Amino acid sequence: MLDIMFLDTEERIKAFTHPYRMKLLHVYRETKRPMTATEVARVLGDGPGRVHYHMKVLEAAGIVVVARTETVNGIVARYYEPVARLYSVADAARGAVGGEPMREEVSRMISRRFRDGLRAFLERTIGAADAGDASDDARSGNDAFLFEHVLHCSDEDWVVFRDAVEDIAGRFASAVPGTRPRRIFVAGATDKPGFSSGGSSRADRPDGDRPGPLAWPPHPQPER
Repeated sequence: MLDIMFLDTEERIKAFTHPYRMKLLHVYRETKRPMTATEVARVLGDGPGRVHYHMKVLEAAGIVVVARTETVNGIVARYYEPVARLYSVADAARGAVGGEPMREEVSRMISRRFRDGLRAFLERTIGAADAGDASDDARSGNDAFLFEHVLHCSDEDWVVFRDAVEDIAGRFASAVPGTRPRRIFVAGATDKPGFSSGGSSRADRPDGDRPGPLAWPPHPQPER
């Protein structure tokens, strides 16, 4: 598997930015193993026919590959896996691939992913069923945190930082006895040239104005 794949054609960018196909890739990211379209459909609670169609689109674009095949009762099962750990749409975001239409498509994809990711984060983390059920972490203010920082680093250091976040998250990705599910939602981007960051780094702020972890108390679950 590649560490990063640069999506440098319109075909690949269109295949990748489709919201349903991004859901399929997320399943592989979560499960960390080759899976058939039927297995992915089972995870999503969706029909295998729909998943199979979109997997073929991803395969044709070179975004996933067949890791292995198995024949069961005369039926060939194809186990897919992503080609890369990460996918880059940087060229399309700059308009270097596909011009303005592709740049707008990537912009919509990023906005959609951010919105959906934030919604899932809030739905899974903002509340407890009863105040009496709150954990010791929640009562002490350690159940949640919110950070916002402006970083100043080279392109190489930015990649190192990104990979470090991935590595730390990977260390805690498996459920083991004594642990509970906790969720992080991380987004990072580089300011456009000539665009003010609108903030300062921690080093530029007086001690009394430095941001720290912000905790929020449990809230009741929204009615469904």
